[in-house]
Amino acid sequence: MLLLASAHISYAQNIDYASVQAAFDRASRPSFLQRAVGRLSMPLKQSDKLTLTGRAGIAYTPETDLALTLSASAAYRGKEQHPYSHLVASVMASIDGFYRLQIAGEQPFGMGEGRLLYDVAIGSLPTRFWGLGYDAAINNARTRYTLFTTYGTATYLHHIAGGLHVGAGVDMRYGAGREVEPLAEEYLQAGGQGVRSTYTTGLSLTLRFDTRNSQYNASQGIYLALTGEVRPKALGNYSQTLWHLTAQANYYQPLWQGAVAALDLYADAWSSAAPWFYWPTMGGQSRMRGYYYGRYTDRKMATAQLELRQRVYGPIGVVVWGGAGSVFASHKIFDWGEVLPSYGVGLRLSAGERTALRIDYGFGRKCSGLIININEAF
Repeated sequence: MLLLASAHISYAQNIDYASVQAAFDRASRPSFLQRAVGRLSMPLKQSDKLTLTGRAGIAYTPETDLALTLSASAAYRGKEQHPYSHLVASVMASIDGFYRLQIAGEQPFGMGEGRLLYDVAIGSLPTRFWGLGYDAAINNARTRYTLFTTYGTATYLHHIAGGLHVGAGVDMRYGAGREVEPLAEEYLQAGGQGVRSTYTTGLSLTLRFDTRNSQYNASQGIYLALTGEVRPKALGNYSQTLWHLTAQANYYQPLWQGAVAALDLYADAWSSAAPWFYWPTMGGQSRMRGYYYGRYTDRKMATAQLELRQRVYGPIGVVVWGGAGSVFASHKIFDWGEVLPSYGVGLRLSAGERTALRIDYGFGRKCSGLIININEAF
């Protein structure tokens, strides 16, 4: 017994505890890749009531070309019992002449049951143009114009119960088609669109239901939003009163370890008198990825997509998606033969609960496109 005890004590005395602690420290230290991804989002100031974060990165879409993005975000609260307010200021500019300056945020309003959401932006987007409607996108030659937009919106959302909110808002917007090439002028005249600029003010009602576990990178929950808007003739310089309706439904379902299925359904409809630069257009970085934003444009649009997101290792993830969509002048003349497919694959690098880098390559009917950005598509 003494020999055994002596041997046990001798063995214990030979342990190098400093080496063991160093090994644990190395194992818990973030990898090089995790540290590199974290550099994309750097804290500027942090306290119990205020967190400031700066971000810098690059973005790419076929519409904007290579762009630089800079942003600063703040999360703050006045009293301990109050929920946080959020503010984001961002600048984005590309080598193709695209730019956008934006300030957006939300904060508690009233007695704590309401939230005030606001968004102010100005931007200019040089864009290719094939005309208006599905047939024009298929048959016409490509031309160009520059879309200039500036707007300010404010929406009050009141919490009813659970994830249910109702709200009302105001949206002041100026839009203009600039540097319109002669061929683009012909397309617009053929479509009965003589207006090149206008400002309008919209009054809206919103119904929203949200049970997502994250606003930025949800892995479970439901998001439903329905907004109806009227833009009275008296609150702008446009010749007619306009109507606008949007509907969105998202569903997120965990599958096996590290995997999430995400569904997105979306509809956007303007009244027949709306100017052409207000119309929904297919493509871009969120829906119908792979199509050039602006090629398929009409008064109404409906899209659907299903995406599988799989975390692979650490901050690295991959996605695959498939979907379909269409633009049309009226639901009365909707043609199933004009429904277009969209599918693709992507790479994700995450930092915290946000997707710090998103690289997607999308495919459509006789087209494809690369997208580099931040945050998930939906």
